[in-house]
Amino acid sequence: MKFANDPFWVRLRWFLFVCFWGLWAGMLVGAVLIIIYAPKCAAPEPLSWWKQGPLVKIDTPTPDDIQIGAIKGLGVKGVIYEVPADETYNIESDPAISDALKKLAASFSDSGINLIVDITPNFVGRADPLFQKAINNPDVRSAFVTRAGHQVPNNWLSLGNNGSAWTYEGDLSFLQQFGRDRFDLQLNDPVALTKLKGVLKEIISLGAKGIRLANTKHFIIDRELTDNVPSNNPNFDHTQYGFWTHSHTTYQDGLGDLLYDLKAYVHNITNDEGFLAASDDIDRPEVYMSTRGLQSLDMIQLGRVPNLLANSTNSEHIYRELRNVWKSTVEAGKHFWLQWNYVQQDLLKHITISEYNIFLQLIPGVPVFNVDAPKGKAELYATEAFHKIRTSPSYMHGSFDLYRDVNSTVIGYSRTKSGNPGFFVVFNPSEYDLNANFSNVVGIAEELTVHTISTNYNATNVAVKGKVSSSSIPVSGYSAIILTYVPKA
Repeated sequence: MKFANDPFWVRLRWFLFVCFWGLWAGMLVGAVLIIIYAPKCAAPEPLSWWKQGPLVKIDTPTPDDIQIGAIKGLGVKGVIYEVPADETYNIESDPAISDALKKLAASFSDSGINLIVDITPNFVGRADPLFQKAINNPDVRSAFVTRAGHQVPNNWLSLGNNGSAWTYEGDLSFLQQFGRDRFDLQLNDPVALTKLKGVLKEIISLGAKGIRLANTKHFIIDRELTDNVPSNNPNFDHTQYGFWTHSHTTYQDGLGDLLYDLKAYVHNITNDEGFLAASDDIDRPEVYMSTRGLQSLDMIQLGRVPNLLANSTNSEHIYRELRNVWKSTVEAGKHFWLQWNYVQQDLLKHITISEYNIFLQLIPGVPVFNVDAPKGKAELYATEAFHKIRTSPSYMHGSFDLYRDVNSTVIGYSRTKSGNPGFFVVFNPSEYDLNANFSNVVGIAEELTVHTISTNYNATNVAVKGKVSSSSIPVSGYSAIILTYVPKA
C-alpha cells in the first residue's frame, strides 16, 4: 500500500473509474436510442373490403327502398349485379345501361357498400361496330377467330345448341361458341384487349369498385384450330358438347398473363381499392398463375364445396373435397382469395341456411350470398358476432386447419393466431346426434366456450357462453356450432 498515494496510481484509478461508469452510461444511452429509433413492427393490415365481405348478388339494377334496406341489413360489403351477357360491350354506348349502373352504385355508397359488376367479355353481337368492321377489314379481324372459306374448320361445338360452333359471314367462317350471332373474341389480341379494357374503365367510372369476369377459361382460343379429342365420357355422344375435351378452346397457354394484365389495369384505375375476379367455377387454378408465379386474379370461385355442403350427409366426402381445394390453391402456393358462392335456400336438402352459413363464414375466403338472401332472415346470414370474428386476428391473419373427429363422423376446422382466442367450427352433416371427440386437434384446450349455435342445434344443457369438453362436443343431427378457446402453447 506504500504506493497507494503515488500520483501515478491515483490518476490511473480515477481514469479507470471514469471509464467504467462512462461505458455504463454509454451502454444505457445506446439501449435507449435503440428502443426509440429501432424500426417498428407494422401491425398486420386489415383485410380489404372485398376480402372481408360478405358480398350479395342482386337480380335487378333498380332495387326499391325495401330491397335496399334488406340488403343493408345483411351487413354486406358489396352488391353484385350481372349485366346481361349480350350487353357487356354496350355499357359504354347505351345510356340506359350506364345510367342504371351509376344509380345502383349511388344507392349503396352512403352505407359503405360497394358495387361489383359481373360481365361476359367473350363475344360481341352482330351489330357491334368492331364485328361489322372486321368483315371487310383484315387489320381488326385478328380480334376474332376466323378462317377463310366455307368449309367447317374443325369439330368444335357450340355450348348452347351442341351444333357446330362455326358460322359463315361472306367468305369467312367465324367462331361462335356461345350461340347464334355471338362472335367469339380472341382476348389476347391487342384489338380485342383494348375493347375489353374500355369496358372495364367505363364500369369503374360509373362507380363500381369490383369486376367479375365470366367464362375466363375461354378467353384464349387455339389459333391453329386443332380438332378437339373425345373425353371418354359415356354420358354423351359425339354430337354433344360434353363428349369432347375442349382442350383447344379452354385454359390455353398465356391465360394467366392475360388475366394478370387485366387485374393490374383494374388496380391502377381504382387506386388499388378495387379487384378483378372470376364469376364462375374454376377447375384448374394452376392455369390462373402468371409466368412469374403471381396470381392472375384477386379471387377465384370453387363451387364444389358449397354445392357438396348443401347436399351431402357424408363428413368424409366434405372433408376430402375441402382438403383438395385447400391443397390445390393455398398449399400449392397459389394464394387466391376464394369466393364461397352460396346456393339458393330451396336447394338445401337437409340443413338450413343457418348451418350452411356458420360453416362457410369462417373458412378463408368471402361468402357470396345468393339473390334470395335479402328475402330471408338477416340474422341467419350476417350478424355482429360473425363480423367480429371475420375482423379478428385469428381470422384475418391466422391459420386454417381442417380436422375430422376421432371417429371420422363429424368435420371441424380451427382458426388460430398466437396470442389471440382461437375459433373452432364443428359441422355434423348426418341425421344422428353425436358426441364428437376433437382432442386430436393441435393446441385445442380441454374446455371450450360455446360462441354460436345453428338453427338445428338442440343438444340439451348446451347454450351460448356455456362450456363443453373438446373430447365430447354434443352436435345434433344436421347442425353446426362455433366454439372459442385459448390455444395451448
